[in-house]
Amino acid sequence: MKRYKNLFAVLLTIFALAFIVFVGFMQQKFNNPEFTDLSAAQTENTADEEKQSNDEDDAGGDEAAAGAAGAVGNDEEESQTDETAEVSTSTRTVLADSLYARSGPGVDYEIAGLLVLDETVQVEDSGNKWVKVITSEFTGYVNEKYLSEE
Repeated sequence: MKRYKNLFAVLLTIFALAFIVFVGFMQQKFNNPEFTDLSAAQTENTADEEKQSNDEDDAGGDEAAAGAAGAVGNDEEESQTDETAEVSTSTRTVLADSLYARSGPGVDYEIAGLLVLDETVQVEDSGNKWVKVITSEFTGYVNEKYLSEE
């Protein structure tokens, strides 16, 4: 009987540890589904950013691409001259699977919202790489290369 007690104790310990690991994994993965979806998209965008950055570096480009996160370099200086440029308004569609709109014209700004493939947005274009997009949910800035032509 003592023999079975030791076996039972070992099996119970293994089962308890496996259960704890399982619960921890499930809790982390399903604690906040919206956050998980955004972080997956962000991870995907980061991989795209690195690939495009490496491609542009190989081609001799000076600007670092920021992928579908909607950015090319930090254009704060350009944004200061945007105020004097002529602004045209148009309707365009999103070409990227997921595209982060920023609160200002650059990757250093906070994310204002997320645009998805084939979404239609109002665009205020002043001729620079960053354009202002207006949706019913938010207003933000994205790189124009991720939007259809006028």
